[in-house]
Amino acid sequence: MHRLARTISWIWGTSWPRYALWVLSSNLIGAAAILLFIRYLIPIPGLDSLDIDLVHWRAVGLIYIAFAVIIGILATLVMFRPVLDWQRDPDAHDPNEVRNLVLRLPIYQAIVCAAVWIIGIIIAVSAAAAMSRNLALVTGISTVLTMGISSMITYLAAERLVRPIAAAALARRYEDSTLEPPIHVRLRATWALSSGLPMVGAVLLVLAQWIGMFTDNAADVLPGIIGLLIGGLCAGFIATNLVIASVVDPINELQEAINRVRRGDADAEVDIYDGSELGVLQAGFNEMMRGLKERARVRDIFGRYVGIEVAERALENKPALGGEDRKVAVLFIDVISSTTFTVNHKPEEVVQELNRFFEVVVEVVHANKGIINKFQGDAALAVFGAPLVLNDTNSMALQAARQLRDRLQDLRLQAGIGVAAGHVVAGHIGGADRFEYTVIGDAVNQAARLTDLAKKTPGRVLTTVNTLRGANEAEQARWTLLKSVELRGRHQMTQLARPIRETLADRS
Repeated sequence: MHRLARTISWIWGTSWPRYALWVLSSNLIGAAAILLFIRYLIPIPGLDSLDIDLVHWRAVGLIYIAFAVIIGILATLVMFRPVLDWQRDPDAHDPNEVRNLVLRLPIYQAIVCAAVWIIGIIIAVSAAAAMSRNLALVTGISTVLTMGISSMITYLAAERLVRPIAAAALARRYEDSTLEPPIHVRLRATWALSSGLPMVGAVLLVLAQWIGMFTDNAADVLPGIIGLLIGGLCAGFIATNLVIASVVDPINELQEAINRVRRGDADAEVDIYDGSELGVLQAGFNEMMRGLKERARVRDIFGRYVGIEVAERALENKPALGGEDRKVAVLFIDVISSTTFTVNHKPEEVVQELNRFFEVVVEVVHANKGIINKFQGDAALAVFGAPLVLNDTNSMALQAARQLRDRLQDLRLQAGIGVAAGHVVAGHIGGADRFEYTVIGDAVNQAARLTDLAKKTPGRVLTTVNTLRGANEAEQARWTLLKSVELRGRHQMTQLARPIRETLADRS
């Protein structure tokens, strides 16, 4: 008994009482309306003179209503028991079974209501046949039409009321197979059963009058026709609003989710509670958002290895082996006396200082629109002008070198910096299964040679005169020319330049 009380208390706190109240009230209203329609609006000859024991039939009616309510509730509980059990203990049930059942709840509920109606129709027609054949025929046709209307409204109401349960059951997961009637079937069935059936009833009423089932006065059927028209308007209004909500609500939720995405919410998702094409749209939006988040995650992780620009190009266009001639500026930076520092410090301390060092390098290079092409132990190669085209590459590379000189002064690790510009081959180098984006050319080699010299030069930053001449005038003014030297591996003299010591005006 205590367990039953707890179960009832739990059910009362869910959406099921509201669900049951709506289904029960809509069918009771339909039953009451058709009884009043037959009794007062259909001109059956001699109906008032028939030997009808009203007290007896009222008792029979009340008994049937109680029977219908009990049968309907029991059938619903038996059919939906797995869903109730799942709600109480989700982990103890097969999610696919529950998902399929939840999405079919509206149809099953409509079938249960139709079955209860059929029992009532059999009882009512049998009772009417004992008194009048015409009364039995009118009762049968009228109640069948009402059953169609009530079952349709029950389906639409159940579809709307079961949404929170369906959303929890699907838990943002969806399979391709649709489990509800397609939207066009739902819309057409709503019109046919809620608005079309009353019109059919009006036509049948006129035909019955024409073949002599009713009185000789044609005006006697007008109250019945008016009643059918009013009933059709009311039922059509209710059913149309419910079916509109079943289509518009998911669309509005999708629109709101799209607006959230536009405002920068990368976690926007919608609940999936529909088994028709709308459920496919809801699931498709969630899958799209998961794909976008996964793409962003891959780009972020990939970009940490190869640079954001290279990662974006690889994700947008399938990379292929090969390269292209590009005019770029190359900045090479190498830590001074890294071997000595490694020997005299713990590995953890070495890694920590290298990370601090390269954090500055990456920040400055990216701020000047360059990319870190690769790390080589305690050295790094930055490229300006590839893979993305960059105007005034020389100026950006030289400015990055000057800023690095200033930013690295306070760190324990110091470095030499070399900047060179020229034509290189930029592209994907390697094998079909493993390759990397890199640049190959004289500018890369020249920047490495300049870096070696810079380690022993005041300021520890060097470039060539040819590179400096390719920069804008404002950048050129911040450099001073040095003597010419023969770089290792080259057989011609190269004039060098280094930054002028920073002045107070430069700092401001």
